Amino acid sequence: MVLCKYSDWTRGQVEALINIIGEDRAKKLLVGNISVEFKEIIQPFFDKHGRRIPKGLSSNVCDADKSFRLVQSKLKQTIHYADRIMRLHRCLGVDTGVTVEQFKVETERLLALIRDNSKIVNITNGVWLPVILPKFMDYDDFGMVLQKYLKGLENSYKEVFSDRKFNCSNDFAGNVSIVNGIGQHKLIKRMNQGPVIGIYFPNALQGFSINASCEQMLTLPIEFILSGIDIVIAGIMWPEYLLKNWHSIGLDLSALRVRFSIESFFLKVYGDGLNLSVTSNLDRAYNGYSSGLLFLG
Repeated sequence: MVLCKYSDWTRGQVEALINIIGEDRAKKLLVGNISVEFKEIIQPFFDKHGRRIPKGLSSNVCDADKSFRLVQSKLKQTIHYADRIMRLHRCLGVDTGVTVEQFKVETERLLALIRDNSKIVNITNGVWLPVILPKFMDYDDFGMVLQKYLKGLENSYKEVFSDRKFNCSNDFAGNVSIVNGIGQHKLIKRMNQGPVIGIYFPNALQGFSINASCEQMLTLPIEFILSGIDIVIAGIMWPEYLLKNWHSIGLDLSALRVRFSIESFFLKVYGDGLNLSVTSNLDRAYNGYSSGLLFLG
């Protein structure tokens, strides 16, 4: 016999609901002595440190080692934006056409979008760095693009750390491809149209394997892109923050692959300087390494 119209409720579910409310409050609610207000529980994508919360992933993730870290830049004066634009133009040999005011205003707009979204706002508790991605000139051979950007990175790195080595091969012509489904192609499309301003979050995925970094993109908002070529640009603009010493995190270029292989690239500072290396351990999680996320809004 059906006792009420909610016939699909089990006795256990009714008891569980009363347990949540509390028996005394449930009775008061029934007779109208109290009222309740329901609020949706927001499940954030990032924890209080700005790290992506690894949930429901099949690929490997480990805890981040806090001894490998980065320091946040303090962008409070317009001159700081000007310095970064001039460094990019000088070291990469380009003129993006982006003004100081445009760079500052767009950075503030993107940060406001993030801070107005309760699901992603925590990412700003980690390190964030605004970047300008120049207009693409040669997308047919992505290896040639990487070579050019690495030359700019070498120029910038040696300006700041003149006594260190730059151990990055520049022979990538025809030997670099982009991973599908993680947003990097969308970035390239926008860069074909003109310079792009974004916010780079270098340690948002610290402790994630490269495979886990790719996998978690399935649930992130579409405004985020898994970092690849933009990491090199960020290194040009912010070498003293990203590439300071051994205790700086290793930077996984997870959106890029060595063509016709399963190897991916990473940047890491060792004792004598900066190294660009490749790894085939795409499902191994390293606590001192991180893929990056780029927010385009």
